[in-house]
Amino acid sequence: MIDLHCHTKYSDGSDSIEEVIAKAKESGLTQLAITDHNTYDGAILAHWLAPDLVMTGIELSVGYGNNEELHLLGFFPNATAFNNVRFVIKQGEIKKNLATMETIERLNEQGYEITFNELSKFSDGTINRVHICRALMKHGYISSVQEGFDKVVGDHCTAYVPREYVPIEEAAQAIHADGGIAVLAHPYNYKMTQEEIEKMLNFVVNEVDGIECFHPSATKENSEYLVKYATEHAKRITGGSDYHGENKPHISLGMMEVDDKYKIELD
Repeated sequence: MIDLHCHTKYSDGSDSIEEVIAKAKESGLTQLAITDHNTYDGAILAHWLAPDLVMTGIELSVGYGNNEELHLLGFFPNATAFNNVRFVIKQGEIKKNLATMETIERLNEQGYEITFNELSKFSDGTINRVHICRALMKHGYISSVQEGFDKVVGDHCTAYVPREYVPIEEAAQAIHADGGIAVLAHPYNYKMTQEEIEKMLNFVVNEVDGIECFHPSATKENSEYLVKYATEHAKRITGGSDYHGENKPHISLGMMEVDDKYKIELD
């Protein structure tokens, strides 16, 4: 059993690298990919700590069409230098920080007294809206991350400032240039109709090497459709839990029970 989608404290998960590795071993996983948002630092450490278990990965936030957000998983050989992916991350980081700072300005105007600098206390790596929620929780404005998204920083909230994304084509090219494979993450996790999902898949299929077919957002029928689509287009089939620890308590590591036949071997 494998799990090729997992987050740690290096992005918006609650668990340390060591905790995730321990849980993976307890769950009987034979392969685990650490795929933190827009950072590979935790994945490198995890592979160093458990080289026979952990695959080095990343989840990049990318743009599609009219700057709609998609997520792109990257899986890499162990000796990857990340020269090209590093540039994509930096581009995205600048765009995201500008949007985050503007979001905080709007929150301050609404009476929420938090600062951009304090967000780093809640992350070992990248900063995102989960960390804004953590800061809001610390100050007693909300009681949970979910409440923060529902009432304060969700896409529908007045404080939210959308960011500009690096196009998926550029991100996939960077992953390939660094010797990795690019996989479209959780197609059914986006706010799209079936028709829109099919249109999106047809747009990105020539840019990616695989599709994440097994994910908590996909029903059994959804997964069957994605497996059929990936097979017809000669794409890799992957899957994972999208584990975030306490930040998504309804999701457990290895819960998708993805078969070992979908293991990724790159070395």
